[in-house]
Amino acid sequence: MGQGSGRATRLPRAAPAILANLKREISEKKWVEARRWAGGRTSETKYRMPERQKPDGAMAGSTKRLASRYYQLKTGHARTGQYLHWAKVRPNAQCWWCKCPSQTRDHLFKMCPEWKMQQKVLWAEVLKETKRWKSRWTVRDLLADRRCGRAVLDFLSSTDVGRLVPPLEEKGDAGSEVSEWELREHLERQEEREEKAEALGAEDEMGAGEAVPPHTLFHGIGRRGLGGRVAHFLRSFLR
Repeated sequence: MGQGSGRATRLPRAAPAILANLKREISEKKWVEARRWAGGRTSETKYRMPERQKPDGAMAGSTKRLASRYYQLKTGHARTGQYLHWAKVRPNAQCWWCKCPSQTRDHLFKMCPEWKMQQKVLWAEVLKETKRWKSRWTVRDLLADRRCGRAVLDFLSSTDVGRLVPPLEEKGDAGSEVSEWELREHLERQEEREEKAEALGAEDEMGAGEAVPPHTLFHGIGRRGLGGRVAHFLRSFLR
């Protein structure tokens, strides 16, 4: 442009590049200051987990089912007569192997004659590892001691402690022992089959032109999906 013109001079084309460089330098300086501040608040030594908080290697190396039985016994929520009676699954806490009045963890690990040989092996291994005989142990302390983990797992793998529960009808017949949870599942499947049979019967009657009471169509809804209150309302509305 001419020198005598009154127009403002244009900025050089390198101005945007200069602004970008300034922003980048400011950002880099901020990161350097942030790293310096963070470094002053932390030490170079790494965090080390205490030994008592590390997972038990014996449990980690076992199967899921076996470790599950171990932790159920450790927390007191295993399939023992005492716990099942407390949970109102069985009418009493009697041992289904030796008819002892109370089937506790101490009974299963120390006194039940059904697993006498396995108990002898267990306590011999515990004595070898800890130099303490079973009279100086409670099962609570046994399951809490990491040195005894392998011996307890071997005991559980060679017995049915915390695994099998006989049905109430057979009164502890060893030849027909089934899991309590399997028994419940069998009953639930039987109820489902009955409900399906009733629903199919109602459809056949409707197809034949026969009148079906409306409230029978909602039989079993209280146990599924809608809930008892909704089912009761529908039955009372259709009657």
